[in-house]
Amino acid sequence: MNLLSKTFYSAALLLAASASAEFIRQDGHWQVKAGTPPEITPAERMTVVLIAMDIASSANDSGEQSAALKSWGLVAEANRGNPAEALAMLEQARIYTQQGRFEMATELIDAIYARHSSFSKFQDAVQLQFEIANRIGSGERLYLGGWFPWFKDPASAFTYWQKTLRLAPNGPLADQSLIKSARLAIELEIASKAEEALERLVSDYPSSKFLPEALEALAKIRAHESMGADWDQASTIEAADHWRTLADQFPNDKRTKQAPEQIHLLRDRAARARLNLAQFYWLKHNNPEAAKLMANACLSLAPESPAAKDAEALLAEIQKNPTPPKTIADRLLGTYPRPRMANDATPTTLSSDLDSLGFKKEAPRTATENERR
Repeated sequence: MNLLSKTFYSAALLLAASASAEFIRQDGHWQVKAGTPPEITPAERMTVVLIAMDIASSANDSGEQSAALKSWGLVAEANRGNPAEALAMLEQARIYTQQGRFEMATELIDAIYARHSSFSKFQDAVQLQFEIANRIGSGERLYLGGWFPWFKDPASAFTYWQKTLRLAPNGPLADQSLIKSARLAIELEIASKAEEALERLVSDYPSSKFLPEALEALAKIRAHESMGADWDQASTIEAADHWRTLADQFPNDKRTKQAPEQIHLLRDRAARARLNLAQFYWLKHNNPEAAKLMANACLSLAPESPAAKDAEALLAEIQKNPTPPKTIADRLLGTYPRPRMANDATPTTLSSDLDSLGFKKEAPRTATENERR
């Protein structure tokens, strides 16, 4: 750094910019935006700050990033608590991002958020944080010290997208951060993170242009989750509901074409699960009442499905003869005991001695005057 630069920075350490100044760069020079008076007396103080900013930007333009970082650091130190400090930290974060030093850049963005929430270029900081997350998610390496390549870690992008959301939950990049998180989670087969991002997108950003994609992805995840036990098919119904929402809200979206088929398949799967339970209670548990309950649930879920026809046949069989056919196991080990129904309960006769139930019979006594009160 030459003698002239050192002189300007020494002055800048003593002369701070006003909190109301907004800076812009035009034709290679920094200046205060028209309409945002710096409120500085004397005005020469702002001149020093602007020249210091020009020196820092010129160093970066010349490829001298280390010198630029030091220069912007001096500007930030000289203008603590003022917009010039926020601008200096933002420019440092940009340089760190160019060098692949994403953690350093994020720390500076966090500092801007904590100390300069009303910074006029705060959206630029949010955009930079979003860019960092995208670059990491795409598999770009971090560089230690700006030159030593480190391991690729796409999964760490989730943290950076979350930071973007924290910085501006109502900003234009919020829903993009969520859909990018979901896409990467699906690619990495991390279903829990994908669900979390998709559910938040659907619930918090109902007007997002990514909503059809989110509904489709969430429906597919739910459908995959439902490939389990017959008694655990809640995800199947949820998947069908997501397809139904997609079809109702976005009838012209290309994804909607497969919605009717998916809804039919999912409801048939859920109905078949109820039918399997009905057959289990009928053939294995000697419980016609539970079997009828499950068979009727099958009919309610998908009345036009093949499973519903089988459910109707089972109901007719139970109606005709409430005793299920005996299996080989029944003949060898005996029929499974049929559960007692509520209306079959026989009252239990109690003896006059209630001590066995925890009650002690005592002779009645006359209340005393104090007890009456």
